[in-house]
Amino acid sequence: MRDYLKSRDFHRHMRSLLALRFRELGWESQNAGKCSFARGGRACWLQVSQYSNGIMGAKFTINMTEGPGPAGDTRILRRLNEADRRIGKALEESTIERLPRPNPDPEVEVFGDNGQTILVKLGDLARANPRQWEAPSDVWLPYFSKSDLDDWATFLLPRLERLTAPSSSEKIDPQLWAQRFRRLTRLFRSK
Repeated sequence: MRDYLKSRDFHRHMRSLLALRFRELGWESQNAGKCSFARGGRACWLQVSQYSNGIMGAKFTINMTEGPGPAGDTRILRRLNEADRRIGKALEESTIERLPRPNPDPEVEVFGDNGQTILVKLGDLARANPRQWEAPSDVWLPYFSKSDLDDWATFLLPRLERLTAPSSSEKIDPQLWAQRFRRLTRLFRSK
């Protein structure tokens, strides 16, 4: 029997799986209780859905703040390309297939295609929101136990550099680069 992983344990386990790669990419760990990282004026963190339980498990996504205010917030899994989405969809189906199922298969309430709540059998969970993996949908990755998170980390690790790359507006914003240059020169002047 697989054990359902609660939010606190989710963050601890994902941090252990992702922290080294984030460090290699120049990100620093933040908040010891969460799986979050910072680089420059940007922050990246994993968010667990509030709609989770010991029957259907939970879902998580990855957020990134690229600038001040909510307009700078991005769900980086929207950046998955078509090949990533095919692999992710298959992994989602495999994760849901491994969910421990009571007999009879219970109905669970989930959000459907249009954001409305619907009832589906636990075994049909992957089909509840069939458009999740179509670009540019907001992608949430399901999990129940540590082994599911291990699988998602294996999926995410080779994609992190691309997914966390600065958006085009950050790359070409001359004021942002000027601010960074001024900060850097102040470091050398103060010594």
